[in-house]
Amino acid sequence: MREYPLDIRGLILHHLLPEIEYRWVAPFLWNDSLDLREHMMDENLVRKYEILLEVDSLGHGRIIPRAAGIAARQGRIGLARILMSTHLYNRQPEPELEARALNLLNDEKRKVRRLLNRNREWPQDVWNLQDTPAWIIPSFIRRFRAMVNSRAISIISGGHLLAAGNWMWKFNSKSHIPSLIKSHEIKEN
Repeated sequence: MREYPLDIRGLILHHLLPEIEYRWVAPFLWNDSLDLREHMMDENLVRKYEILLEVDSLGHGRIIPRAAGIAARQGRIGLARILMSTHLYNRQPEPELEARALNLLNDEKRKVRRLLNRNREWPQDVWNLQDTPAWIIPSFIRRFRAMVNSRAISIISGGHLLAAGNWMWKFNSKSHIPSLIKSHEIKEN
C-alpha cells in the first residue's frame, strides 16, 4: 500500500495510478516525491499537471487549478477531482462549479489576510497560528514572503485532518519550503 499526500500531488498520483492501493497522509508527513515524466510521455498533459502543482498555494493563477489544490488540501476530494478533471480536459466549468471555485479562493485569501497580523508574532520571528489548520500554511508562507519579510521564521500551526495536534514549521530565509516540520507541544503556565 502506498501513501499519498492529501494535497494536489496525492490527487495527481491517484489519477495517474488508479489501480494502486493507497492511503492518505498529511502532506507535510509524506516522504516521497512526484515525477510526472516517470508516469507519462504526453508533454501537453504533463504541462497541465505541472500547472496544477505550480499554482497550488501560489495566490495567483487560473481559478480552476488553484481551487483544485485548495479543495485537495482541505480534504474535499470529490470537489478537487471535479476541478482537476475540468482543468486537465479543458472543459468549460459550469457556472455553479466556477462559483464554488471562486468561493474557495476568496475564503483562502480572507483567511491568509487575517493571519498576517503582527500580534500573532511572539516572540520575534515565531508566528503563532495554532488556531489555524495546517492546510493553510503553504498559502500563508507564500503571502508572508511577498508582503512581510524574507527572514528565517517559525510557524506554530494547528493540526491537520490526518495529523492532530500542533505543528512547528521552520523556514529558512527567503524560502517558502519548510526546512523542518515537527510536532509541537504547547506549554501551559
